[in-house]
Amino acid sequence: MGKKAQLWSLDFAMSMLIFMSALFAMMFAWNYISANSTETQEMKELQYKALTISDSLIRTPGIPLDWDEGTVEVLGLAEDENILNVTKVRYFVNMIDTDYDRAKGLMDIGFYDFSFNVTDLNGTVYESTASQVDNTSVMVIPIERYTLYNDRIVKVMFVIWN
Repeated sequence: MGKKAQLWSLDFAMSMLIFMSALFAMMFAWNYISANSTETQEMKELQYKALTISDSLIRTPGIPLDWDEGTVEVLGLAEDENILNVTKVRYFVNMIDTDYDRAKGLMDIGFYDFSFNVTDLNGTVYESTASQVDNTSVMVIPIERYTLYNDRIVKVMFVIWN
């Protein structure tokens, strides 16, 4: 009888070891999947935010319609849909350079950073902000749009990052 009890204890110890190993492996896999899912969700939210903001900038005139740096309530750079107003673009770039936090607040970007520039198809820069992506950024979302600026086809780059 003594040997049966010893075998049962050994069987129990081995089964517990196998069970704990399997449980540890499942917990590790769950944490890995959960972390990737969270990062993917944050990336989708950032992409949506970048597309929404860039769309609003190039398609709407903003509020009030004749806003300047001091009166703007809602940012919009369009004179007409996909036709940028030169004065509003300059106001916007100047606002970014002088009061970056206010520009972020008007776009409801939160803790993300952004940059904005307008170049022609040959690469000539018409308007550009000083903000640049730093090396510690985990997610960088560049949005490239084509529109008219001063009767020229231009590329508008709006980049958002964390």
